[in-house]
Amino acid sequence: MEILLLVFLGLSSIEVLALPKGEQHEQSTEISPEITTEKEEKGAIETCNEAMANNGLNYTSFWHGAAHGIHSIGLEEIQHFFELDAPVHNRIPVVNANLSSEQTILFNAPLRGYDTDFKTMALKVMAFFMLHDKPDFYQQGLNTLEKISHQYHMHEIYAAAAPIYRKMKEDPPTDPDLCPCVNDVTANGILTEMVHIAKKLKYLAREPRAKYLPPGLYLPLGYPTTTIRPYIRREVKLKQRSKRNVQNTTEMIAQYEQEYLADSSPENAYKIMELNPWKPRTLLGPKQWVSFEALLTWNMLDDEELNNFAVFMYCKLNQPELDRAKDLFD
Repeated sequence: MEILLLVFLGLSSIEVLALPKGEQHEQSTEISPEITTEKEEKGAIETCNEAMANNGLNYTSFWHGAAHGIHSIGLEEIQHFFELDAPVHNRIPVVNANLSSEQTILFNAPLRGYDTDFKTMALKVMAFFMLHDKPDFYQQGLNTLEKISHQYHMHEIYAAAAPIYRKMKEDPPTDPDLCPCVNDVTANGILTEMVHIAKKLKYLAREPRAKYLPPGLYLPLGYPTTTIRPYIRREVKLKQRSKRNVQNTTEMIAQYEQEYLADSSPENAYKIMELNPWKPRTLLGPKQWVSFEALLTWNMLDDEELNNFAVFMYCKLNQPELDRAKDLFD
C-alpha cells in the first residue's frame, strides 16, 4: 500500500490515507485491514504512554516542547549545538522558511547556507536574515530585526537544551520503546503542531490586533495558545485593577519595566505583556525593547519542555532508524 501524507495548512489534524494498488476483490471473511490498523494504533499509543511515563515524560504533552524547539532550526544549528556530524538526511521536520512554497513542512532540517566568513553564530544568523529577508520569509508581518531576534530566542532554547542532550549521550536511555515513540511525529502530535505553527507564521499579519494581546487566543510569535496554554506550568496571579487614566498607565508601565529588568521572571514579563504588549513591526530600538524582551521571556521553554526537546533531538540524531513513520522521511 502506498502511503500518502496530506498536510493541509489550517487544518487541525494530519490525514494519512491508504490507497490500494488494485481493485477490491470479492468479499472475504478476513479481518478488515482498517480494523486491524485501528487496533495497532491503539496498542501503539498505549505502548508509548507507558514507555514515556517510564522515562519521566508525558506522551500527551510531549509535542509542545519538541515542536517549539525544532520549528525553525537549521542543520548548521543542529551541528553547532547538538551533533557536529549531523547528516543532511536528519529526519527533523521544520517549517519551510519560504512561506509562499506549496511544501509547508520540510522533513529534514536544511542547510541554511550561513556565511562561513563569520566565526560566531550570531553574525552568521544576522547576515543570513539581512541578505534574504522579504515579506514571505520565515514569518509574515515582522520587520527584519524582529525576525533576527526571534532566531536568537531560538538559540537561547538550543543552548539550554544542549547540556541535557549531552548528558543523554553520556548515559543513553535503555528502554527500546522510547525512541520509536519519540521519533513518530505523526502519532505523537509533533507534526500536527508544526502545521499549526506554520499557519501562524504565514498568516500572522492577517490576525486582528486584539489577538496579539494576552490573554488572547495567540501569542505574537506564532505559537497558538489554544493548544499551548493548558501545558504552560506558570501560574500568573495578577491583582485586578480598575480602569486607569493615561498618566497612571504610563507610570505603571515604567514601574513594571523596572520590576522586570530587576527580575526577568515570567510573572513580571506577563505584566508588561498585559499592559504594554509588543506590536509587530515596531521593534526599532530601546523604546520597544523591554516589551519585546518580555515576550521572549514568556515564550522560553520551561524545564519539562526543554527536556522534551532534548530527548527528541537525541532520538532523531542517535536512533533515527527507530521510527514508525519511516515512509514519511524516505
